[in-house]
Amino acid sequence: MKKGLKITAITVGSILVLMLLLPFAFQGKMEKIIKTEGNKMLNAQFDFEKLGISLFRNFPKASVTLNNFWLKGTGEFEKDTLVQAGEVTVALNLFSLFGNSGYDISKITLEDTKLHAIVLPNGKVNWDVMKPDSAATDAAAAEEAPFKMKLQELTASNLTIIYDDRQAGMLAQIDSLEATCSGDLGSDRTLLKVEAKTPGLSFKMGNIPFLSRAVVTTRMDLDADLLNSRYTFKESEFSLNAIKAGIDGWVAMKDPAMEMDLKLKTSEVGFKEILSLIPAIYAKDFESIKTNGKATLSAFAKGTLQGDTLPQFDATLDVKDAMFRYPSLPAGVDQINVHANMKNPGGSADLTEITVSPFSFRLAGNPFSITAAVKTPVSDPDVKASAKGTLNLGMIKQVYPLQDMELNGVVNANMEMAGRLSYAEKEQYDKFYAAGTIGLSNMKLKMKGMDDVDIKKSLLTFTPKYLQLSETTVNIGKNDVTADSRFENYMGYALKDKTLKGTLNIRSNHLNLNDFMGSADTTATATPADSTGIIVIPKNIDFQMEANLKEVLFDKMAFRNMNGKLAVKEGKADMKNLSMNTMGGQVVMNGYYSTQNAEKPEMNGAFKLTGIQFAQAYKELDMVQKMAPIFENLKGNFSGNMDIRTELDPTMSPVMETMKGAGSLTTQDISLSGVKAIDGIADALGKPALKDMKVKNLKVDFTIDKGRVFTEPFDVKLGEYTMNLSGSTGLDQSIAYAGKVKLPASAGSLGQLSTLDLKIGGTFTSPKVSIDTKSMAKQAAESVKDKAIDKLGEKLGLDSATRANTDTLKKKVTEKATEKVLDFLKKKIK
Repeated sequence: MKKGLKITAITVGSILVLMLLLPFAFQGKMEKIIKTEGNKMLNAQFDFEKLGISLFRNFPKASVTLNNFWLKGTGEFEKDTLVQAGEVTVALNLFSLFGNSGYDISKITLEDTKLHAIVLPNGKVNWDVMKPDSAATDAAAAEEAPFKMKLQELTASNLTIIYDDRQAGMLAQIDSLEATCSGDLGSDRTLLKVEAKTPGLSFKMGNIPFLSRAVVTTRMDLDADLLNSRYTFKESEFSLNAIKAGIDGWVAMKDPAMEMDLKLKTSEVGFKEILSLIPAIYAKDFESIKTNGKATLSAFAKGTLQGDTLPQFDATLDVKDAMFRYPSLPAGVDQINVHANMKNPGGSADLTEITVSPFSFRLAGNPFSITAAVKTPVSDPDVKASAKGTLNLGMIKQVYPLQDMELNGVVNANMEMAGRLSYAEKEQYDKFYAAGTIGLSNMKLKMKGMDDVDIKKSLLTFTPKYLQLSETTVNIGKNDVTADSRFENYMGYALKDKTLKGTLNIRSNHLNLNDFMGSADTTATATPADSTGIIVIPKNIDFQMEANLKEVLFDKMAFRNMNGKLAVKEGKADMKNLSMNTMGGQVVMNGYYSTQNAEKPEMNGAFKLTGIQFAQAYKELDMVQKMAPIFENLKGNFSGNMDIRTELDPTMSPVMETMKGAGSLTTQDISLSGVKAIDGIADALGKPALKDMKVKNLKVDFTIDKGRVFTEPFDVKLGEYTMNLSGSTGLDQSIAYAGKVKLPASAGSLGQLSTLDLKIGGTFTSPKVSIDTKSMAKQAAESVKDKAIDKLGEKLGLDSATRANTDTLKKKVTEKATEKVLDFLKKKIK
């Protein structure tokens, strides 16, 4: 008995050891297979951090796991990641790696994955990554090594899917999807069982948000004809927030088109379920809400979807005489009536019609109504819209639990517009009707975690030609901004993302930009720069701006009396004579700030500087701290001109390696006390008094390139000594300077020498100052050889044969004279 148990234990132990060791034998081959096969098939960039094999995870199948896998396109899509997966695991028959029967895969698991599908305005798609000749070689490849797929399960955990169709103006996003699809995916036909859940489904079309982070769950059985890519809904149910429904019909993939015949299957839908589509209401005490009223919801789609061609569809929502109320609050919203319809007879997307007529309700006794209708939305939007009524914002707390929020103010609306967008664009204002106002008065907003917002009065006036914003003062915390503006082409901007033109005048007594930096937009439409401190200039605005700002704070800098004109266009702000008081002096700037490439914003400026304090410039500017830390201990101010061009990092600080510039700085009176490099020069000359010297009338010309500041030769007067310096300093704080010190008569005789050569190296914190005696000795020899070369050669002991050859004589005299003068300097200079 014991012997049998012992043998069993040894056997099991041996198998476990083999299961641990075998993966290492196959790992190299698997990695080679994946990369080789991938490069054969894909016209794209792909890679992964590491590959692992386990015989335990999906026993008796082997598990192959790729960590940090990514796939990018090429050309126009080389910066767009199509797939990025934290972990991809494939369960397969390990022995199928050998022989000619192909690879037997039964399960695929995706974890922490993001899929980002893009359709460009020209119709190109980023998922077309297969090489053009792959189809022609499929048959031959299958004969050599058929890729057998006995897939029975596909599982995804924390999957994000983004579909960005810029041609159709459609954006959809699914966040944190948990999904499982099971069935015999290796056969021609199977029954697929699908389960999925996401806490965030968003959908926007034509800049109109239809869904915002809706909670969606689904369970369905699909009769899948995999050979013909046709899927028929056998049993299906899904929930959209509180709405529960199902789908009848089928979908067929006919590359590049999709054919369908689908109908929404709904049981009785109450108004409460419709109300759940409003995110703020669904998220707060939804179960306790009391409702009344009738609601119907219907939808179908039948036909072909391909590019700009849409199937026939119709989706209608009707709500009649509904109300809702939170039991814990004193009032509710009643007289709610909604008729919303979106339809297309099938064909061009331009045939789509959207109607909302009406969306009306009564809040605390005040009625409010909105109507809207849009036809031909692609070619030339034909719009009819109106808004009328009064919203008392202070009454919202009586119908909705605001909790950590206080809101007051009154909105009065009475506006109408009707006409085609082309009428406004062609300035045919007699054909386009727009009139009325939307006003806001005495608005106050207090919310936990943010500064108070206060707007005393604001008025929008609509005309066919322009939208006028009357003088409006917004107070946010301690910040205030007063703006008045006039916007043209506002309909094109709202409906077709066209350029908004206008004038904008801004005034402020105090504006701290640090209060608004880094407020990231985490919605599906956020740009990459939104998660940084970059101030992104929209490309679809064309403004002429005038600024009068008494105090602006940005990073560590303070600007006062900022005045000037800005032309904002195509993601770029051109500044003209923008003047400001800062760093103890005045700066006038001409140049631009551009976010045309939001990942690499750029600044190009010509600066006129007057009376800028050295120490304050060091304190407030990171650029000075990195490239001229000597400013920290300089006492005095400087003036001059400077041209700078540089990229900016996510904190809007200069990227030093990209900076190019030139300029000239002057100072009338500067103290060098405490500057380590000057202390080193004083020590080298043996003149301690120079450490506390003041310099007058200093001028420095410089250029900036490749992370270094290069200065042209300039003179520094230190008491009786005149020093001429030139060289460069770098981002690494290194110093590479050379100089000459003109000696006064009181310095004593150094033979033929009237100057000393200096070298300044090391760093700003630890400078190395030395006297270049060898170079000085050569100069001394050079100064005498042409005057009495033959006589000097005789004194130095050179024979007559050497003196007869002029070139040889010059060389020998220089060598001998250098030795003599060097010995002399070493004795004289300590």
